[in-house]
Amino acid sequence: MNIRPLTKEQQRFAEENHHLVYAFLNEKELPESMFYDVVIFGYLKAVQEYCEVLSLHRFKFSTLAWKRMRSSLSNYYKYLARPKRNAPVVSFDELIGSEDGICWQDVISRPDERMIQFETDLLLHALAYRLPRREMRIIRMKVRGDRMHDIAKQERMTFRDINRVLQDSYPTVISVLWG
Repeated sequence: MNIRPLTKEQQRFAEENHHLVYAFLNEKELPESMFYDVVIFGYLKAVQEYCEVLSLHRFKFSTLAWKRMRSSLSNYYKYLARPKRNAPVVSFDELIGSEDGICWQDVISRPDERMIQFETDLLLHALAYRLPRREMRIIRMKVRGDRMHDIAKQERMTFRDINRVLQDSYPTVISVLWG
């Protein structure tokens, strides 16, 4: 059963029995500041189930509420114990092994200038396929590091026109970069 907004009747019932949340937290010796948000959803789920499933009325509501709050707490601990939340942390200054004296930073590859240039060329090629020639010339000059003055002179454009062309090409650039 998924949690939905409570009906007026369910809200009233939840308010009347809200003390069970604090009783649960006190019994388990859990600080309210850390665990209230964890168990309250189990409690609210119990309220909805108890109000909607009449066959549950043969049990005390507190029994169902505690069961749901225990389940929420258990799920929270499972969530925290997942491997991706407990990955080992390694410092770049940490030694690899014990005898060589080599640190992680010594073996992690530095950016390869040829690879960076190759990736840039590929991106420019993909852009050239989608943009008009004039826009591509301006982008290539910007990538090359040309000054706005030089671009304006070569293209016979104002700074404002160059900025407009660049701004108009941003959506295409973004779609090429991030798909």
